[in-house]
Amino acid sequence: DKGIFIIQSEDSNLCIKADTDGLVLEDCGQLSKDMLWKWVSNRRLFNIGRSTCLGLNISRPEQPLSMLECDSTQYSLWWNCDGKALVGVSGYKLAIENSKRILAKKKSTHQWKQYMSYDEDLCEHPFQETYTLLGNSFGFPCIFPFKYNNKWYYECTRDGKEFEWCATTTHYEQDEKWGFCPNAESGCDIFWKKNPNTHLCYQFNLASVLPWRDARAACQLQGGDLLSVTDPEEQNYISNLSRQLNATDMMLWMGLNRLEEDAGWQWSDGAPLAFVNWRTDITDRHFKENRCAVINSKLKYGWQSFLCESGLPFVCKKYLNKTKHETLDTWKYYATRCDAGWYPHNRNCYRLHTEEKSWNDAFTSCQSDSSGLISISSMADAELLLKLLESENVTETWIGLYSNNTPVVFEWSDGTPVKFSNWHSQEPNTFQRTGQLCASALGPEGHWKLKNCEDRSSYICKKAGEFNNVSPELESSCPEGWERHGGYCYKIDSTPRSFEHASSGYFCPSALVSVTNRFEQAFINSMIRSMVKSERTYFWIGLQDLNNTGEYFWLSTEGKNRSVSYTNWNKYQPRHSGGCVAVRGQHPVGYWEVKSCKNLKAMSLCKQKINSYEEPELTFQKHLSSCYFGWESEANLLNCYKIFHNEKVLMRRTWEEAEALCQDFGAHLASFSHIYEETFLNNLLYTIFDRTEERQFWIGFNKRNLLSEGTWQWSDRTPVVSSFLESKYIEDDSRNCGVFKVNSTVFPAHCNEKREWICKIPKGVKPKNPSWYIA
Repeated sequence: DKGIFIIQSEDSNLCIKADTDGLVLEDCGQLSKDMLWKWVSNRRLFNIGRSTCLGLNISRPEQPLSMLECDSTQYSLWWNCDGKALVGVSGYKLAIENSKRILAKKKSTHQWKQYMSYDEDLCEHPFQETYTLLGNSFGFPCIFPFKYNNKWYYECTRDGKEFEWCATTTHYEQDEKWGFCPNAESGCDIFWKKNPNTHLCYQFNLASVLPWRDARAACQLQGGDLLSVTDPEEQNYISNLSRQLNATDMMLWMGLNRLEEDAGWQWSDGAPLAFVNWRTDITDRHFKENRCAVINSKLKYGWQSFLCESGLPFVCKKYLNKTKHETLDTWKYYATRCDAGWYPHNRNCYRLHTEEKSWNDAFTSCQSDSSGLISISSMADAELLLKLLESENVTETWIGLYSNNTPVVFEWSDGTPVKFSNWHSQEPNTFQRTGQLCASALGPEGHWKLKNCEDRSSYICKKAGEFNNVSPELESSCPEGWERHGGYCYKIDSTPRSFEHASSGYFCPSALVSVTNRFEQAFINSMIRSMVKSERTYFWIGLQDLNNTGEYFWLSTEGKNRSVSYTNWNKYQPRHSGGCVAVRGQHPVGYWEVKSCKNLKAMSLCKQKINSYEEPELTFQKHLSSCYFGWESEANLLNCYKIFHNEKVLMRRTWEEAEALCQDFGAHLASFSHIYEETFLNNLLYTIFDRTEERQFWIGFNKRNLLSEGTWQWSDRTPVVSSFLESKYIEDDSRNCGVFKVNSTVFPAHCNEKREWICKIPKGVKPKNPSWYIA
């Protein structure tokens, strides 16, 4: 799985081979090294047999295509996919002439795919950076191919050194810039320090200078993640280790971040944030803006928020025996019996008390009822908490989380170990707080917040229920072999089939899964984890664009398309329209990808409703007819739009400034929840501006979230239902903000460019009137 592939013509089914005069088509069965290709640094395409790169010599317009030395500077070597076309500089495409020779032409409809794949285009598995360890390159990534001893290397090598290494510039002999390559083996090799008591390993990368995201990628390439510090003992171990390594004057990246929109601080490796060690002085002025954090040895190893884009050294951590993920256990359905007035859920009983008490009084009140304040140890518990809040229409409630100690270590009042955390934005904010700390949970997301323990609030008690001899009518009521979650039963059909067969209703009775929220996705992930053994496993879900409308919908049994309320796309997805969606079995588990409906044979995720379960009525918003003054819309839309263009505003803005200005109105940058909103906006722009003007506006489309590995999202959290970008832009990793151009195209741009912009607000919501705005 080294990213090596063979290029097959979709039309002739022959494959491309590099020979002495250029490229020819050859029978795919006649395999030779000259047919093997690999993406290398800077979007170049390397031929393994010939050790050269595919390039274009534009000064030779009659036939620019040739195989060139990979360090050639006078010719263009970069390539991109546009759907299944391969496109180079000036729009030259790879084409076939006389059914044998391969040329580059500006006009060509030839389609290419990876041989022996499920109909995948050539860019489906793009080049991944390899960040170096030690060496003399500050942790910068390898450059492939690099030249050493007159040979081109397209991957790490052991030639000349005792471990795998690479050069970080093209010519090793000239620059002698290099580093060792990370390796993903399960143990802790020479680059790691192992703590024999805890079976945890640590790696201090003190000579590196990487931003948070790249530092994390360097840890993940080795089967680890950035450092998490889960208790004072681990903090001491790290402090001692950094003294031994003379790292005492450094700020080091760790995995602590608040990159998830609307959520608080969390560890990137999924460890719970229960031990909190912010530096003691309050001069962390940028605590509110910074979204990443460092461990600072000068401050007695205190933690401090820091700007994620800064280049810093970092610490990785790796679990030797990792069973960190929620197994099916936490989600498993148990029929449970409770006393009157208590809510049964998977072996426990819960009761929400709406009369408000201080934390200690609430604690005592639960005890007198032989129960304790609620503890939350998993996503399954977090979902239950939200259900209880909704059912009683309560927005905030005490939970059993508290801390009495310095340093701050949070515990559950019922003695359950802390395995999970779910903090509110800016939390846990322990600054200027002394004595006992108490936590509450807030709707609508159930995030946790620290409050004064004397404040009065609702509270939830929890006690064990009866689940052994429960009457049969409470049993899970799912057929044999199915798992229950909420009002539905789920099963994995492990026979690989095409989407058509999987969705026929015959093998997957009722329907393929439709995923409505992050809890259902987490439940499905736990089902997948309990069975997946191999790397390339996929599972069909019911999301598809079979009619090639450009928009993805849930397939439903009644034949009506249901629109999407939640998405979990992988990086660069959805790649194109007209596909069907499958969920990955591993690396990373549960993420969605568009696949070929006909050619991919995948397992299926099945879902059926329990007979007695009543689906909640969907409340359709009434179409309010009009927008507030200055905002535009039409009858069938749910939102109003406002265009901030040069004639109206004093200056253009960066994406972030534009989003903040929209938020001043209580709005966001515009998003498209359906294709027809895009059409409306386009027509609106045509009525205001001349068609020949290439006006360009910021909209809310962006991939700025460092946690989601480059997945495009809308700033107002509208689910992404279409591959809005033209496919030639899909792989671009530096342009992270979306621009809408008059003619219905969305393209990526650098977020700090200054542009005009468009805001969007739901109909019926009155826009705020910011002080800076004069209508």
